[in-house]
Amino acid sequence: MATITERQPGMFFARVWLPPTSDGQKGRQVGKVFRGGQKDVRQQVAAWEAELRGTAPSSVGATVADLLRLWQEAKQFGWQPTSARDYAGRCRAITSAIGSVRLVDLDPFRVDAWVAEMRKAGVGEGAIRSRVSALRSAISWGISRRMLRSNPVRDAKPKVRNNRRTKRPEPEQVVALIAAAAEEDDRAALGLRLAAVTGAREAEIVALRFDDLVGERLHVGRQRHSVEREALIRDRTKRGDGRGVVLDAGTVAVIDAWRQKADEIAGAPTEWMLSQPGAEVPPSPRWLYEVFMRAAKRAGIPAGRDKGIVLHDLRHWAASTALRDGHDPVTVATRLGHSPQTLLRVYAQEIEHGQVDVAASLAARLDG
Repeated sequence: MATITERQPGMFFARVWLPPTSDGQKGRQVGKVFRGGQKDVRQQVAAWEAELRGTAPSSVGATVADLLRLWQEAKQFGWQPTSARDYAGRCRAITSAIGSVRLVDLDPFRVDAWVAEMRKAGVGEGAIRSRVSALRSAISWGISRRMLRSNPVRDAKPKVRNNRRTKRPEPEQVVALIAAAAEEDDRAALGLRLAAVTGAREAEIVALRFDDLVGERLHVGRQRHSVEREALIRDRTKRGDGRGVVLDAGTVAVIDAWRQKADEIAGAPTEWMLSQPGAEVPPSPRWLYEVFMRAAKRAGIPAGRDKGIVLHDLRHWAASTALRDGHDPVTVATRLGHSPQTLLRVYAQEIEHGQVDVAASLAARLDG
């Protein structure tokens, strides 16, 4: 694997060791300078290394399987372990179906036929959507590497039902959930309160440390995952960069109270905000999910993807409530760790609802 050294901001030097190709020859090192952001440079280096080692196929003979393999190799540095696992599964399914198809032969008609074959085989709409999305993303990457000239998946525009959830629990339900969790213990109540107040992802919430809170500003900058049942802490969020979230005085007070109680129980300073007092690792996101489900049952609130709200809907509640209360989308997106473009796409209905308030505000000033 190539070694990458940052020479100066925006400039990286990559070095690859190439083994001898025949008896009597010596191996050699090859170096090259790359410019750009760290994530983009890693992708460039992965493609360059594949070409040097002869694992990158020519564009003419490259197949869908070749593209998916190179795409995963280039992107794995930026993916979370769970994302890498999910994409690997999707790529295996795609490869088994159309992996042998040459990229030059992949056209919108072939994509439509592939989608039809999946439906005929009884593949669920969710699985179809995820596989189509993965192939579309891989081809977009391939276009940037000049393996293709156009994206047949985007051109085909297969009709795949989108069941994106943007449910927004009512404020009374959120209050009831936190109160029900408090009946279990203070730690459970704090976990759900942080989910509602920060809008952070589950893996980000459970990975919080007490020293992430400085004054009223909470730094969200890592995620907790599980790999082969072992805790894995990654010092990055889904988008890669951390963010600061300003908390209200009530939430800060709840955190301080729990910290004091946890230290007393453990008999020593506690590091992780939501761990069992004295535990060396933070709890898994599964723990927070189970806290939510128990609280929902206790509060009599329908929960579950097919029955009612889910834990992730607390993130939707934080975003939609902020937008409906008139806060600007850029600030809300920064707080949640979204890009503004994603926020505007996912919460378009909330933005549209805010248009009514804007019109009323302008009219009030015009009409005195």
